[in-house]
Formats: sequence, C-alpha cells, structure tokens
Amino acid sequence: MSMRRLALLILLMAGVLPAMARASAVADGWAAWRTPWFQTLDGSAGLPHSTTTAIVQSSDGLMWIGTRGGLARYDGQRLKVFRQTIGRTGGVPDNYIRSLLALPHGAVLVGTNVGGMVRYDPRSNGFAAIGGATGVGVGTRIMSIVSDGQDGAYVASDRGVFHYDARHDRIAPVASQGDALAEGAFAVHRDADGTLYAGGDHGLFVRRRGAVRFVAVATPDIGDVWAIARDRMGRLWIGTGSHGIFVQLAGGRVIQPAALAGASPLIAHRTVRTFAIGPNGVVWAGTDGVGVLRIATEGGLAVRSIRNLQANRGSLSGDTVRDLHIDRTGRLWAATEVGASHTDPAPEAILTIGNAMPDPRHSLADRTVSGVMVDRRDRIWVGMSNGMIDMVDRARGVVRHLRLDGNHAGQDIKAFAERPDGTILAGGRGVVMIDPDTLAERALPLPELGDLPVISMLRIDHRLLIGTYRGLFVRDERSGTVRRYRHQPGNDASLANNEVINIVAARGGGVWIATPRGINRFDPANGRFATYRNDPADPTSLPQNYTGSIVAAGDALWVGTYGGVARGKRVGDDWRFHAITEARGLANDNVAAVQIDRAGRLWATGASGISVIDPRHESVLTVSRRDGLTANSFSQRVSAITRTGDLLFGGTGGLMVLRPDRLLAAHPTATPPLTLSEIEENGRVVPFDPLARDRTIHADGHDIRIAFALSDYAAPEEIRYRYRLRGFDADWVAIPPASPATAIYTNLPGGTYILELQAQIPGVHPRVVTGRVSLVVAQAWHERWVVRAALLLVAVLTVFGIVQLRTVVLRRRTRALENVVEQRTRELRAANARLERLAGTDPLTGLANRRTMIAMLEAARETALRSGGHYVVAMLDIDRFKRINDAHGHQVGDMVIEAVATRIAASVRAVDSVARYGGEEIAILFADISPEEALDTSERVRAAVAADPIVANGIAVRVTVSGGIAVATGDTSPAELLHRADLALYRAKRAGRDRGVLDDGAEVDASAAR
Repeated sequence: MSMRRLALLILLMAGVLPAMARASAVADGWAAWRTPWFQTLDGSAGLPHSTTTAIVQSSDGLMWIGTRGGLARYDGQRLKVFRQTIGRTGGVPDNYIRSLLALPHGAVLVGTNVGGMVRYDPRSNGFAAIGGATGVGVGTRIMSIVSDGQDGAYVASDRGVFHYDARHDRIAPVASQGDALAEGAFAVHRDADGTLYAGGDHGLFVRRRGAVRFVAVATPDIGDVWAIARDRMGRLWIGTGSHGIFVQLAGGRVIQPAALAGASPLIAHRTVRTFAIGPNGVVWAGTDGVGVLRIATEGGLAVRSIRNLQANRGSLSGDTVRDLHIDRTGRLWAATEVGASHTDPAPEAILTIGNAMPDPRHSLADRTVSGVMVDRRDRIWVGMSNGMIDMVDRARGVVRHLRLDGNHAGQDIKAFAERPDGTILAGGRGVVMIDPDTLAERALPLPELGDLPVISMLRIDHRLLIGTYRGLFVRDERSGTVRRYRHQPGNDASLANNEVINIVAARGGGVWIATPRGINRFDPANGRFATYRNDPADPTSLPQNYTGSIVAAGDALWVGTYGGVARGKRVGDDWRFHAITEARGLANDNVAAVQIDRAGRLWATGASGISVIDPRHESVLTVSRRDGLTANSFSQRVSAITRTGDLLFGGTGGLMVLRPDRLLAAHPTATPPLTLSEIEENGRVVPFDPLARDRTIHADGHDIRIAFALSDYAAPEEIRYRYRLRGFDADWVAIPPASPATAIYTNLPGGTYILELQAQIPGVHPRVVTGRVSLVVAQAWHERWVVRAALLLVAVLTVFGIVQLRTVVLRRRTRALENVVEQRTRELRAANARLERLAGTDPLTGLANRRTMIAMLEAARETALRSGGHYVVAMLDIDRFKRINDAHGHQVGDMVIEAVATRIAASVRAVDSVARYGGEEIAILFADISPEEALDTSERVRAAVAADPIVANGIAVRVTVSGGIAVATGDTSPAELLHRADLALYRAKRAGRDRGVLDDGAEVDASAAR
C-alpha cells in the first residue's frame, strides 16, 4: 500500500475525511461563489502603521491591534494609539508589537519585537513591567502568548518558553536548560488538560502534564514550527516555515493532506504563521504571502484560498497574514501587511458575484450589471456594458462569457427573453438569438426596429414585446409582422412615453408598461392602452411618474417609482394608489427595482440599500451592512428570482444574490454590551475598571467626556447612539451619524446622576441596547448655600447700581443709535437690491442665469395652465465648443460664449427671455408664439450666430449653434419640457449640427419648419 493511500485511510478513520456522500445533504448552488467580504482598518483609518502583526479582543469587548508602529485599541468608532515614548515610563517599550493576549478585567499582555512583554492595566491606563522578567524583559522578542487557563499565560520568546503567574504578576521559565527550546521558541499551545506544546527551529515539542521537560514529538520532517492549535475534534494543527501544514490525529499519528503540503499551490512553501478555530469543523490558517486558507473538515477536506484581489475592494487587504482572531460575534480578523481586515466568515444570506472573484471561472466579465434573467433551467443571464453577456451556470459552478459584436459591441445589454424552445433573446441594438448550450448567436430579423437600443423585452403568448427609447414594438412570432406604438401628446389612450423602461405580464391578460411618464395597461391583441400617472390634485393617483419595476401580486399592483413604492388596488375599472416612502421606513424613495419573493414579500432596491415590505401590514425593514449588504448602488429594474427562491439584484458592484428566507430567519448573535472606551476629565484620561460591577464615575463636573461604544464590528457606522443624564437632560441627546459616541458635560452641579446610554442597531433584526453608569459629581465651593446667599446679595446690589448707571448712559445713546439704525437700514436695502440683481444674472454674458430661467418657466407654465394655451422653449448649444477651448484656450472660449450670447439676445423679440443655462448652453423662453414661429426665430438666431466669425484676442473663430425646440401645455412641468428640448437638441447634433430641430411631440409642417 502506498504512503498516499495509507494517509488517506488514516484520515478516513480519524474523521478528517468522513463519509464523502450524505444522502440528506443538499448541495449549495452558490458554494462556488460564496466568499467573505472584508472591511479593512489601515493607516488612513488611524492605525499607527499599515503593517499589522497581532489582533485580540479584550474581555471588555474592545479590539487591540498590534502594528510595526505602535499598538491601537479600537471600539468600532475610534482608534486609541499607544506608542513608545523615550524616557517615559508606563508606555509600550517598543513600537513593533508581535503578540497579544487578553486577560480578565480588560487587561492585555503585549509582546514586542525587542522590548519584551508588558501588561496593560485599564485601571491605570498604562503598561506595567512584569516581575522576574528574565527571558521576556527588554531586549527579548515575544513570539507567541497563550492562556494558561487560570488568568495567566504561557509565553514563547527568543529565549525559550515561560509562564506568567497572574496572581503574583511574575514570570518564570518552563523550558529547562538543555532543552531544544531553551534557545528560543516560535509558538506555544496549551491543551485543556494542561499539556503544553511548543514549536521552534527543531520541530514540535510537548511537555505532558506533570512532566518537567519538553520532549520532541515524533513527526515527519516538518522543519521549523510557527503555529500550533487544536480543533474541536481533538486534532492538533501544526504550521511550519516551509513544509506546509501537518495534522496530529487523536491517536498521535501526524499526517499531511496533499492540499496542505508545502509544495501545494495553496501554500507554495510559505510560512504558516497562525491558526484560528472556527465552528462547524472550519480551521483558518494565516500564511506569510499566500493569504488565508479556509480548511473545512466536515463532509470531506476542502481547502479554499482567500487572497487579496486588487480589483475587488472587498477582498483580504494583504496576503501576508501574521495573526488571525475570531471575536465574540464570530467575525474573523486578519492582521495583514496593509491593514487589519475583518469579515463574517460564513456569509449565508447575501453574496455578491463581481468581476474579481478568487477563482476567475466564477467572475463576471464586468462589475456593472444592467440586465438579468433566469431561464427555465435556472441559469442566470447577466447583461453588461459593451455588448457583454454572462451566463451563470450554478449546476456546473462556472460563468460562461459571450461578447456581441457589430452594432451591439458598445451597447448595454438590458433586456432578455426566452422562447419556448429555450432560445435566449438578448436586446442590444436590435435583438440577438442565443443558443443557451453553445452560446452561438444570430440576429433576429427586425428591419422595423433597425439599430435602436432595446431596454426592455417580454415574450407573452405568441408575441414578442420590445421596449426602446422610441416606442414599443410588438412582433407576432407566428407571422413575423411587427407593429409599432408611440406616444401621442394629449392622448391618454396611447403609450404614456416613448421610453419603455419595463414590460411585465398582467394578471388576467395583457401587460403593464413602465415609462418616465407613468404606467400603461396594454392589450397586445387589440392595441389598446390605459394610462395611469401622477395627478397632484388626486392623492390616490400614482405618487410619481418616473417608474421602473412593476409587480402584479394577487389583487395588488406594486410599482417602483422615484416617489417610493406605490401599491395599487383595483376599484371598478380604475386603480387607486398609495405610497410607501422613506417616512415609513423605506431605504430610499428613488426605487431602482422591486422584486417579490416566494413568500409574497416585496424587496425594493434604491440608492441607499434594500428594503423588505410585508404586504399584510406594509411594515418595512431595511437591509443593512451587518446583514451582509455589500453594495447600495443598484441598476433600474434589474432583478430576478431563481427557481430556488433566491433574489438577484444588479448594480455597479456586480450581481447580488439575496436569500430571503435565510436572511429573515437568521438569528442575530448574542448582543454585545455597551462599553465605556475612555473617560476624560478636564482633558486628562481617567483610569477605570471597564468590567467592575459598580460602574460609578467620580468627577468634579467641570469638563467630562465619556466615550462609549457597542463592541459590534459588523457595521459600526450604521449604529445610532444617544445618551441622557437622568435628572439633568430633559430628553435624549442624539449622536450625529459618523460622529464617535461621546457624552459631554460641562459644569455639572454637584450630586449623583444616572447616565443612560443607548445604541440602536439597524437591519432586518433591529435591536436597541441600553446601558447605565452612575456619575457622582463633587459639590463645588460655590454650590454651598452660605456662599450662594452671599453671592446673591452682592449680585443684587451690583445689579441695582448698574441699572442706575446704565439708565443714564442709555438715554444719551438712544438718539444717536436711532440715527445710525436709520442710515444702516437705507444702506442695507440698497445692498439687498444689488444682490438680488446679481443672483439672477450670469456674470460672463450679462444674461439671466439658470435660476432665473427656471423661475420664468414656472411662471410661463402657470400662465399656460390658466389660459389653456402652451409655452415654448428652445435650447441652443455652441457646436464643437470643446475644440475651441482646446485650440485657443478658455479665455477665448469665454469671449466666444459672450459674443454668441450677444448675437442671440439681439436676434430675438423684446418679449422673449434669454438665459445662459449652463456652460455653452443658451435657453430661450418664447412669449405667445407658435411652434412654427419659434422654429423660424431659432433659425434667425442660428443664422445670426453663423453669419460672421467671432474675433477674440485677435483670433477669428467661426461659430455655429444647434438648437432643440419643445412646446408643451401647462400640464407638462418645466423639467419635462427642458428634457424634450434637450432630446431635440441631440437630434440636431446627430443630424450634422448648425441647425434647429423641433421636438417630435409637436405636429408641424416640414415646409413651415424650413
């Protein structure tokens, strides 16, 4: 039998590789994509040095981070830095921190590179040397510190192994003279029964309970040993300098799985520096150059590498890992060469697929997702920019890539549909048919569509509905005929707007269509439209016209708008809506997508995250970063649901997978307590015992600052704090977001108070954590009743004298003051008048500015509403203005703008209003004019500008302008009218520039336009 087979048999017998197949186990389709998302503290966050070397959580919940430049204490909001100060006692003896160990009552043992070991005492807020420090004193290197199970510690240094007796605060050697470890040790580990292991240059050694000396452990050639840990199954894990990781089984046999060998690509002969033992048989190993290894031992040995990826901001900060630590909430901390990273090591409910996954086979081609669809075989089709399409095949654990060419090459792929035969339809510039097995592509013949960008698509019955920026196209799949539908101004029985953002099937037949001007119910069989949009006078109308996602669920209709999530109810032949907004807990009113899960809950993405709505009571919860949310920028209406009920949302951070049942069913970890991290009185730090039963602070009340925090590091920036001093504060004092939680009081009256502290934890499992501290303020001398009575008498007499004197003086000054006030009032009125003129004028051209133009547009709209008429605006833009700036400089460019503005102002009627709208854009508001006359006037303006070159600084510059003219009734807002004028302007630009174009919405004779 070969050695490999023998090792495998041993693993099977010992439990490292138990039964590989479990009939009851259900494969996790996302296992290949589940990777931790790290947050990192580095030099920019306040660490004394970016290279971190040790991490531990003290008994009061604070995190201690050792670096090459000092020691830092972190409470989730603030970093307190401790550095060596030459000539000063009570500080760290060396800035290079190598090892840390938490002791009871907030104390910490600190091992340094050349300064030995000291103990931090929170009651004195200082570092104390340890008695009998030979071997761990100044000049020694402390490599490892572990608990002795009795509030003391075992220490591995470059002079051997030592024991720290906490009761007597003394150190004593453990390795006797002649031991191989007497010359130095790299690692030390204590078992629960008192057995002591140590590693050094010559391998692994053990001292059994009751023994005096260390003896070598029989192992293969493992070389130098740097890390030792025992897992929950009783296996001893051994990390070496270049030979990889070895495992001592319960029977004493030492083996090495192939994946953990030094020559394995996962280790590459790098030093294994540290271990952390996680739940469910997971062992974490930190290496010196290849990141962190996640070693799963349940259900078979599985090793995954977790490394830094430059293109992935949520990856491990660096690949050199000196220490690992699992805090009380289960978060994994890693000390790397470029910061301290921490993460939820087992993300179950939310994961993100991006363009820089640890395994390239699992990466998307781009991190910005603009379209998504799940096909009948549960494969996920992802649309991205530049004609890129990815197919996520969970069954095979890979992502397949396809890049469309031709007209589609520069297009965002936003829309997908699936035919009954499984063919995938993708919308680019036109529609492409894709074979899902071979990814072979060919164009769907649609000459009526041309190369218009496709932004939405739905196949229903035998029809294919295609949404574009220029209307809706309906293709009969049986006959191949295509019919086009467009918006007809003033006709609510037509398409609400030509930009068809989304198309979804409606209950009872037909479809719903989302546009920027409301929604339509459309019957493709007869071509009939019904329009629903916002009516300011009707509170039951759609809350906002810009719509995206539409979900038909039961008798309700859910619509994502830029005014919140609208819930619609059918009343007769009409629909009535009400909105769920930020005021009711929604993360953001600008809703990007709405998706229903299998339980009927609605999930809404927006600019500030994700919300979940319970349709029964319309209660809202917001998903937070502590729930696993890694992004808060989502693409409009990009969502889908898999066959297994997982929700998919696309955005600028990739494809987010949200598992609703797991997210809502997940039980939060034990609530950490509110901790006092620092107390200052009159600018001086006051020592205190953070874990004392009697949490009482004694102060003089002059200037006291009490810093507090919740020792929860998942997303500390999301926690909201407030405090209240009972008997002094009338109400709670809220801490502003992004400000460290600190209770501040100045000149408190003497007495005994109760300081109440509160932390509000957001997320789908919101909680409120409270704490209280007694505050005893000493009575000041002036607070004694005798002193107060004397002072009161003196004050009364003084006030009486001052009043008498002041009465005389005030009479003399009253008249002079009245004269001054009158003069200043006149000057102020004149100044205000000048400021009003300046606020409404563009300083370069002397024209009205954008603010003034918006006000004039609002007034014109009000006039149109009252009269039943219309108002007209033209948007003019200097052609190729950037070339003028690039060729002649910005000074010449400014002179050109000024000259063009002068010619335009001289070419319009006196009743028309001209304004510089921004940059090289000039807006004209026409008064009492028809669209044809406005086009003629714009043509006159264009001709005046182009007639003669503009001379600026001796340079003759020939300038032309392009214009877009739009007309609307009073029902149309100025913003919509300007948007339509902009669209017409773009058409003029695309048509060759130096021309004016009238918006499509107006019916104008072409000959009249000329």
